[in-house]
Amino acid sequence: MSDTIFYEQPLNERMRSFLRLEHLFKQAAYTLRGYSIWDSRSTLTSITSILDILTRNDLKTELLKELERQEKTLSALSDLPGVDKEQLNNILKQIETSQQNILNFEGQLGQNIREHELLNSLRQRSSIIGGTCDFDIPYLHYWLQQPPEYRIEKLEDWLEKLEIISHPISLILDITRESSSPKNVTAEKGFYQQNIDSNAPVQLIRVGLNNDSEYFPEISAGKQRFSIRFMLQQDGKRPIQSSDDLNFQLTCCAL
Repeated sequence: MSDTIFYEQPLNERMRSFLRLEHLFKQAAYTLRGYSIWDSRSTLTSITSILDILTRNDLKTELLKELERQEKTLSALSDLPGVDKEQLNNILKQIETSQQNILNFEGQLGQNIREHELLNSLRQRSSIIGGTCDFDIPYLHYWLQQPPEYRIEKLEDWLEKLEIISHPISLILDITRESSSPKNVTAEKGFYQQNIDSNAPVQLIRVGLNNDSEYFPEISAGKQRFSIRFMLQQDGKRPIQSSDDLNFQLTCCAL
């Protein structure tokens, strides 16, 4: 387990969508092979949430744009001294493969599973609080009573069909997070503010704190600057800003 907890703040809508999808894919993977019906329910909920994001956003275009942008930026590094060319070429090859897979996919991403009756029924009821009870969707109740091996196999198949999305998102976010090195800074009386360099395409802000810290950051960001307030949780009450100076790790991920 890492000694550092990282808090992330995306600086554009594209990165917000990618982080949300990464979260849902991780959540689905965690519960995927659980044998209880609640594990299967949780995985289904993650999958339908992924499909909802894909329906509301043109992820196909956004993924291709970001992959192309990162490819151009990384390709320009190949002639610089000290660059691990083998590792760089490996990353560029992964980007190229992801681009080709997306370009070869006909229609909207997720379309190949979106029309499945079970997933479609869940999506239609998802906006209703508690709307997926047994009496709401008898088909779901029936499906959940099937042997765990059957349920897991079906869930694996659906998630496998979504790898065309999950892999490039993981790749993009890994490259973004590794694009800059963290620096140690101090928040005076629990507050830190920094201007954003307009010439550096900052995509993501990462704040690292020791995992035994009693504080957590609230990050606000605009086009020109961002600010961080370190808050102290009070039992059952609204958190308050720290009055102490705090040291933390800051990474402005720009690529």
